[in-house]
Amino acid sequence: MSISTRITLLKVLAFLLLIGPGLLMVTAPVTGLGGLTEMFLDFAYQPYEGAQPITGKSAHLLNAILGGILVGFGAMIWVVSQHVLRKNIALGRRLILIPLICWFITDSLGSVLTGAWFNAVLNAGIFGSFLIALYAGKVAE
Repeated sequence: MSISTRITLLKVLAFLLLIGPGLLMVTAPVTGLGGLTEMFLDFAYQPYEGAQPITGKSAHLLNAILGGILVGFGAMIWVVSQHVLRKNIALGRRLILIPLICWFITDSLGSVLTGAWFNAVLNAGIFGSFLIALYAGKVAE
């Protein structure tokens, strides 16, 4: 996989898996899209039965804070991909991989401890997608 392909894939993953969902979380209370975040929570807390509403101002604030963190994390991956990876692939990988590992372990552990074990499964898919973008195949450039 060429470095240009890796950069493009990392930016697409950052937008689709981090920035987009983060923006959804931040804007959900005022756009009427809160049902989508509630559907995700219900999906993470298998079985899917509609029992995980996000209610109250405190819950909406926490949703906004966490959504903002997702947007920031996605933007960090985007910027490192764009400005570091091409010049120094080893440094770019470390700058992306270390925060990804920290996120994966803490998010997955917290998910399992709170009964949302399926979110850890989803996290493994997200983590794996980024690993593929960072490490799959030889760098052709």
